Amino acid sequence: MAEVKLKDIANAVGVSTVTVSNALSGKKGVSGEMRDRIETVAQEMGYDLSRYERKETGARIGVVASHHYLEIGNSFYWAMYQQVVYAASKSHSVTMLEVLDLELQNTTELPKLLSEKAVDGLIVIGWMFEPYIRNLVKVSEVPVVLLDFRVRGIRCDTVMSGNFVGMYKVTRYLLERGHREIAFVGSILANENLMDRYYGYKKALLEAGIPERKEWILEDRDLMTGEMRLELPENMPTAFACSGDLAAQWVYEALKEKGYCVPQDISLIGYDNYLPWHPLSKELTSYNVDMKKMAAMAVKRLLGKIRGAESYYGTRYIDSYIVERSSVKELRQV
Repeated sequence: MAEVKLKDIANAVGVSTVTVSNALSGKKGVSGEMRDRIETVAQEMGYDLSRYERKETGARIGVVASHHYLEIGNSFYWAMYQQVVYAASKSHSVTMLEVLDLELQNTTELPKLLSEKAVDGLIVIGWMFEPYIRNLVKVSEVPVVLLDFRVRGIRCDTVMSGNFVGMYKVTRYLLERGHREIAFVGSILANENLMDRYYGYKKALLEAGIPERKEWILEDRDLMTGEMRLELPENMPTAFACSGDLAAQWVYEALKEKGYCVPQDISLIGYDNYLPWHPLSKELTSYNVDMKKMAAMAVKRLLGKIRGAESYYGTRYIDSYIVERSSVKELRQV
């Protein structure tokens, strides 16, 4: 395969080679949107970006997360934090973690990492109370990047999974294998990520000419406490499209209790590809959330702001792929 050159990237994007060079080297004069587009095209074409990695002194990166998301050992967000640590270490930066309880999030008190001026920038992992985040971003004297959630109306860079596109792919995967009776599992009002995933599911059904059935839109948690819970519908679908692998685990156990087998009787597909503590992980087909790429992008955006080389970018969605295992049955006639 021929080596990808700057000219190839420039032709693909429709800009000059000078613009491509300036964007990849972090020089000024290129908008954030164009820089993102050029970097994405360069990565997709297989261009070697390592030559543009700047050998600069690292920074002190603070990371905060809500305590109910950060269970050490088997938490999705603990794994995400580890990826942030790895990405930071590659830039010779150090990370410091602070876990915030819900009581603090009902106040205007800043994390100690900020109030004690211990960090040069802050990454917030996972959803927190919106008023708290709005105030934190407003009064913080260092750059802030949100990872895996966003708050509308504030000028704060965000890196998120491609929730809408990801669940669209999940539902299309089922449709392409002959499933037309597909339930969605996820509490839509719990957070924006789940709502976006619901609309990805809904789009796939609409495209296929399949009407949505309200009895197949299933809650998976108590909205007040966050406690996981699930009730199977009376009329069973042929497949469950789950908004997370944890939700898929609950569906799997509920199905087993009623005597159903996966995938012989009912198919199951998840979202995030993270269920290390359960045997189902070896069987569950799932959309992979690229934590490594998300963390790397969050660190990159934060370091750019700390060094004064980057301005406001908005929200960057990181797409990924479906990991195929054995939990989806083929219904099409082959």
